[in-house]
Amino acid sequence: MKKLFTIAQITDLHVGRVIPFPSGKIALYDQLVTAVQSVNNLDPLPDVLVVSGDLANHGNEDDYRKVHALFKTLKMPYYIVVGNHDQRSSLRTIFSEHTYLNTGSEFIQYTVEDLPLRIVVLDTLAVGSHRGLLDTERLDWLDKTLAENREKPTIIFMHHPPFETGMPYPDSLGMDGKEALAEIIEKYHNIEAVVSGHTHREASLRWHGTVAYTTPSSSFSYKLEFHDVDDLDPLMEPPAYRVFRWDPETGLVSHLCFTGKYEYGITEGVPAPPEN
Repeated sequence: MKKLFTIAQITDLHVGRVIPFPSGKIALYDQLVTAVQSVNNLDPLPDVLVVSGDLANHGNEDDYRKVHALFKTLKMPYYIVVGNHDQRSSLRTIFSEHTYLNTGSEFIQYTVEDLPLRIVVLDTLAVGSHRGLLDTERLDWLDKTLAENREKPTIIFMHHPPFETGMPYPDSLGMDGKEALAEIIEKYHNIEAVVSGHTHREASLRWHGTVAYTTPSSSFSYKLEFHDVDDLDPLMEPPAYRVFRWDPETGLVSHLCFTGKYEYGITEGVPAPPEN
């Protein structure tokens, strides 16, 4: 079997938060432990892992240290994306061996060039707000960066989704600058996907010449709610992560994977089709 290039994505870890449920309290650090174990048990292993934001719930350095120590058990290299709960300075301090975090500017935006897919990472953090932002400086960087290589297949990672999900509450915590981002994306035909998190639910759509995804949290979810509400309660639907497999002949294929324990049956093989 030919070797395909594989990227795993986990998102919205929120380490440091403890959520009370009727069955008991759940520490989200424990949810991350399960997610890391699940990614490490994939066969074949992903080539890289992208952690797309909200590593710690309060940007607390002690929580980042716990994440950092746990990530030492990962069996593949990983890359960090900034989320709205994150602190840039703390990420740069605790994950100091990740030198790509030191971009020479306020924002943590960078590329990974030496892989079959070019990875471009955007910083959508607006300090003091849960909403995201792509301002002129960050968008100019993206446009210039994409223009440097118009041929190599590219995947863009960011924390906030670039589209409206149709869920009023998550959309109220969405991102400013979506329209300008879309204008840039339309200029480049080598973008295989734009990938985000933030909403704690899965969604995908064809978007301005590419495909845009939001990936569920690896810690907890929110209800699928299409009505106006003031807030959403956490749910313990199965936490999940995403795996992308790249085949130059087929393209980019996305697989949603669930973490934790669940029952499975024994296959009966391929049943005979009904006779008509």
